[in-house]
Amino acid sequence: MTIPPLDLILLLGTAQGFILATLLWFNRKGNRLPNRLLATLVALLASASLAVGIPIMNPWINLFVDFVPLIIAMPFGPLIYFYTRALLDSEFRLGKRERRHFWPVIIDCGSKIMAWIFLFGLLFGVFEHSDNRKVGWLMDEYDKYADIPRWISVTIYVMVAYRWLGRFQKANSDKTAQQRASVRWVRQLLLVFATFQTIWFLHLVPYIIPQTSNALLDAFGWYPLYIPIAIMIYWLGLGGYIHARNPVLPEPVRKTSPVVLPDELIQETTSGLRKAMEIDALYLDPELTVEKVGRHLQLPAKTISAVLNQHRGKSFNTFVNEYRVEEVKRRLNDAASSNLTLTGIAFECGFNSQATFQRTFKQMTGVSPKEYMNQQAV
Repeated sequence: MTIPPLDLILLLGTAQGFILATLLWFNRKGNRLPNRLLATLVALLASASLAVGIPIMNPWINLFVDFVPLIIAMPFGPLIYFYTRALLDSEFRLGKRERRHFWPVIIDCGSKIMAWIFLFGLLFGVFEHSDNRKVGWLMDEYDKYADIPRWISVTIYVMVAYRWLGRFQKANSDKTAQQRASVRWVRQLLLVFATFQTIWFLHLVPYIIPQTSNALLDAFGWYPLYIPIAIMIYWLGLGGYIHARNPVLPEPVRKTSPVVLPDELIQETTSGLRKAMEIDALYLDPELTVEKVGRHLQLPAKTISAVLNQHRGKSFNTFVNEYRVEEVKRRLNDAASSNLTLTGIAFECGFNSQATFQRTFKQMTGVSPKEYMNQQAV
């Protein structure tokens, strides 16, 4: 049996994908959750590549392709988004709320459900063998238009992930070397998927138009879409595995002499910061940065950082989060906030991440938010 060169590329991509997905899944280095999310994404891409590249050598393989959902694309978007969050936020977890994002996978199984219904209909005499053409046509039409919600889903999740990445960078101006490396890797990943979405769109439009669909498939088949997928499989799997296996070493600490500030400037900055937090309540802004505070006080951001670091012994994020935690504690004891959830109160007080809120609250109070609430209820 001779396999066409392009099909061989897809099959090699499939083999690479399953191997790299296995390595990622069982990798013991780094955070297990992002590794397994990326492993699942690579495995699903490999499965889709198999669906197109597999040679139909006998009726059994044909039945396998008809009855087993190999192209499962609706989880692509959630996996990209949750991988981004899990890689950069070590406290992120997949809870019930996050798992709901994967429910639309039923869209990927639609045509295969039709095939199984037809099979059981044949066994019970509901359908005739002559109906197989009608069912086959219906399955093909379903798969054609199911690509529309698939494309929309991946596009939206890539955009949401990129927006979350931007917020993460603003909220964490003092990132570690490992975090900066992860940010670069995630940015590349999102750029690759954004490029793929463009290729998919250029293939999708003529594919769903009846007048051009057959001509497109006759001329190019699925190769313009799935050859890039095979390339992505190798790049994603290998890049993700290397990133997980090779953590960035911490940067050497450079000793610098502290900036000597006049006493008047220190007093002016300290007073301005206190007013900005206690009266102007700038800490309620979830995207607050030292640059924003500097513009508010009409002081250089470097001066604010120097005063906080040298004379208050804390970073800007710690300084702001102290006010946010105190505001959360105040609202938890305020009957007017009794209709809000704990997460809702945290977001109203300036936190932009539930995981960051939980971690910061416990660091500053010694107890978790729920433990604090229980203590106040006694």
